[in-house]
Amino acid sequence: MMKKYDVVVVGAGPAGLLAAKAAGNAGLEVALIDRKSDLTHLDRLCGQTLVSMNDYYFDDLVYYNARGKKIGFSKNGFSFKYDGPVKNSYAWHLFSPQGNCIPFGNPEETRKKGDDGAIGLSFDKEILFKCLLEEVEAAGVDIFTGINVTEVSTTPSGVTVSGNGKTFEGLYLIAADGANSRIARIMGFNEDRAFYSYLITKGGYLKNVKAPAPDIMLTSFTYKPVAPGYMFMIPRVYDDDSTIAFISLDPRVKLDEVVNYFMRENPFFAEWFKEAEWIKKLAFSQYIFTPVTTPYKDRVLLAGDTGSSQELENSGAMISGWRAGNAIATAVKEEKVGITSQGISHYLEWWKTVYLEGHNHQDYLMNFAMPYVIDTEEDIDYIFNLIKDPMPPCWNPYAVIKYLGQTIQGLIPTIQQERPELLQKLAKMSSPMSEILEPTTKACKPLMDLD
Repeated sequence: MMKKYDVVVVGAGPAGLLAAKAAGNAGLEVALIDRKSDLTHLDRLCGQTLVSMNDYYFDDLVYYNARGKKIGFSKNGFSFKYDGPVKNSYAWHLFSPQGNCIPFGNPEETRKKGDDGAIGLSFDKEILFKCLLEEVEAAGVDIFTGINVTEVSTTPSGVTVSGNGKTFEGLYLIAADGANSRIARIMGFNEDRAFYSYLITKGGYLKNVKAPAPDIMLTSFTYKPVAPGYMFMIPRVYDDDSTIAFISLDPRVKLDEVVNYFMRENPFFAEWFKEAEWIKKLAFSQYIFTPVTTPYKDRVLLAGDTGSSQELENSGAMISGWRAGNAIATAVKEEKVGITSQGISHYLEWWKTVYLEGHNHQDYLMNFAMPYVIDTEEDIDYIFNLIKDPMPPCWNPYAVIKYLGQTIQGLIPTIQQERPELLQKLAKMSSPMSEILEPTTKACKPLMDLD
């Protein structure tokens, strides 16, 4: 006879693992399903950082307890073991194509504060998966690997999930299967979402990179391809190695051209890579939509990146997963004892106020859309060269755009005098993202299958 679970969790990333842990700790019968055969294996490129260490992110403060080897979130009141290496990052430097730098944080000052000066924390995600998986198993969760979910059906009293010849029944389903979620597609959550573009990435781990410092996040972009290309470089926890990602939002862009531009052609950046060696190459691709406004229907609750615009970052996914697991634990208890349901409505209110209203997805996407607004190398170099003082230390993609916008606003009199034609472009920063990314959106259709 098939076992019936209280909740089936699909997806064993940070959101799914924490959702399963929360539900298991509450005494629920939980099944955790994932497409991978080895849940500790990282098969997609990831920056492997916690965002953000020095301010509230998704209405919580993340901490790393070095003595107890734990990562935790003080406001949501949960933590989990992480016994792997960590490394602090003390600034985020944003470079124009010619090397003009906008520093978010002065590393000479933030380093003096030690751990309290860090803006981000790098970790080994495979070790994090291992540690979380141990806690999920200790919570009594049944784990099933190598299952790619292809069917979901619901009734007023439960959910059935099928894939690879196996079927699971539960009172509820938590979908934590990522930005390219098949469950969101099957259940119709995507029908009311606007599609912006793809995010297509290749990169991996490099050693012997001669970047300005081994404890600073680095970002730049290029206008050389048919559409903008980007480089993100993030410190790894091992030696002075780096995680590097070359990105485009436009499928017409050949990422090898973006890689070659930064590593071989650009006279400023190429110096960093003269002795660099690849340790491991990785890639990933994902959809960028507007967020799901109501991440629950028909006993299916979305967690983590599944309902977000592009992603919630590791920190946001962890918070969302934990809250989703507790929401379902509350809903199951309410249902079994026969009281009015509140657990899921509390999650939906958190999603609405903290994510949709508190973390505007268009601010997040402006980190990628800026070169679509200031659309020539000459213009971006000019603006970057005007900014002389360090910004507040920041590794928060929502906040950094606000800091930058406020600073540019203060430069309007100078721009008006020296380059008045730029004002019309800068005004586009307040335009809807659908207008800013319209050329790339058109190039992306029809939707590719990114499973």
